[in-house]
Amino acid sequence: MTYSRSPYSRGAGLASSTFLLGVLLMIGLSSAPASASEGACSDGSGVTVVVDATDIGGSVVIKCAAGAQATGRSALEAAGFVATDSQPGMICAIDAQPDPCPTTFDGSYWSYWHGSPGGAWISYEVGADSSHPVPGEIEGWRYNDGSTGPGIAPADAATPVPTQASAPSATATPTPSAADNPTATAKAAGDDPSSTTSATGDRLVLLTTIGVAALIAVLVVVLLVRSRNRRASKED
Repeated sequence: MTYSRSPYSRGAGLASSTFLLGVLLMIGLSSAPASASEGACSDGSGVTVVVDATDIGGSVVIKCAAGAQATGRSALEAAGFVATDSQPGMICAIDAQPDPCPTTFDGSYWSYWHGSPGGAWISYEVGADSSHPVPGEIEGWRYNDGSTGPGIAPADAATPVPTQASAPSATATPTPSAADNPTATAKAAGDDPSSTTSATGDRLVLLTTIGVAALIAVLVVVLLVRSRNRRASKED
């Protein structure tokens, strides 16, 4: 009888571990995408983050990091941007721009700015790991020589509705042409928000599949253990 109980105990432990794994995966699934959204934050609900890659052929992207953020880096990442470091504390690429990360300094870098909806861009005197953004304020990043902030004014960036394609740059004239205003042209060809939604959806499907597979594994293990116990009991 001792032999027949031993496999059950081991099987029960394995089943419990597998079930716990499935539960943790489902918890991670439900909480992961809640902190970021496209466009500016509304009513001081978070920190608006602007990333301007127009100087290297990209576009101006505006996203919201919901809630309070401990540092500028956490706001950047909570908004859904991916930061790459060349060395600890030195961001050399955002969303793989530029690609690859520069190995030597060529005069351009991701300059770091902040502002309020009614003000102008102000260059940070500290790095993104030491800054403390406040909900309602705007964080700005631009890949250039550090002389100018993002090519969209903080007031325009603070508009809750995503307006990357139509928002004027800080130096645009009332009726700019495409040749005179490359920043606006780059923004007109900006990222499709549906791509981010699609990526999030794919992640949800993947994690859901993993969670369901874990739960199925639990049932299989339990059934196998019970079947083995029945055979062992009959043999005894």
